This record gives sequence, structure tokens and C-alpha cells, in this order.
Amino acid sequence: MSRIAIDALRPTQFTLGFDEVAKRKAKFLAADAATREAAILDKAVPHVVGPDAVPYIVDHHHFVRLAWEAGLVEVELGECLADLRTLSQPDFWKVMERDGRCWPIDAEGNRRPLAKMPTHVSQLTANPWRDLARKVRGEAFEDLDTPYQEFKWGNYFRSFMTRRLLEVDFDRACKLAIRLAALDEAQDLPGWRP
Repeated sequence: MSRIAIDALRPTQFTLGFDEVAKRKAKFLAADAATREAAILDKAVPHVVGPDAVPYIVDHHHFVRLAWEAGLVEVELGECLADLRTLSQPDFWKVMERDGRCWPIDAEGNRRPLAKMPTHVSQLTANPWRDLARKVRGEAFEDLDTPYQEFKWGNYFRSFMTRRLLEVDFDRACKLAIRLAALDEAQDLPGWRP
């Protein structure tokens, strides 16, 4: 493994759970140097090499964002899952989507053009639905190692409640999400349990 500049990495999603970033950043900054280094190594960034040999993040977006916010310049580069450098940009994104390695959905549940994907983690926007899903993970649904699991659950919860509820009474939104997760309508989501 080796270090790579955060600025060299490209995201494969439009949004993040900002509450999650803030919590992880606070914990990271409160840790001693050895614990921080261990966290950097533990969150080595799996990637796909895209056109022009650019590395695209396929996991640990939240960690890369918190590292950037914390003033780090580099993170650990992890496993290369595919080398797609010979593809055109449109073909690259088609393969990434086909293989489930990108999430072209914004916080409102709208599909965005893959060509408009942010080029830096600083450009990712807040997704409170992802934060809601993270908060109830484990209680509402089983925590699986499934790509974009919390985004998928967040989209499901968004279809039943308003953003205003999240802003005004997050605890109530969590209780509602737990009940919604048990409905048959959620059975195709990763981690659903009746």
C-alpha cells in the first residue's frame, strides 16, 4: 500500500452523511498520533483506475472527507478493484454503474448525470437520509457489507417522510424509520429482516 494525495482521488457519489463525517472527524482529531495512523491504514481507500489513470474512490468516502476537513493531504491507497483506464469517460461510468461501484443519486432521490459527478470530496453535499439510515442501522436493518446500503435505505425512508421531520424531530424520524424498515415494501433492500 502507499499514500496518495486526497486531491488526486475522485468520488463516485454525489452526497455524504455530514453527521457521520462530523462524528468521525471529532473522534479522529481527539485520538493520539498512533491511533490516527492506525485509522488511516484501516481505511485504505479501495479504488478503480479510470480514464487518464485517475483513481476513483469506491469506498470510504466519509473517511476521505473527514481527512480532508482535518487538514490531511494524503490517505492510504488500498486495493485496486479494476483498471479501466483504456475506456472513454462515458464507457467508464457505464461499467462503474453496471458493477454497482457508483451512486448517481442526489439527496432528494434524483438521478444525476454521471458526467456531473463531483471531482473532489469537498464537493460532496449533505444527505440527511443517509445519516438517518446510519443512525438506525442494526436496529432497523442488518448491517451488511453491501455497497451503498445506507443510501438505499435512506432513499426508502425519504419516500415516507419529509426532510422537515428530520430537521425538527430526528428522534421521532428514527422511531418511524425503524417501523418502516419492517414493512414488506422494504424486503428488497439489503439487510431487511421481517
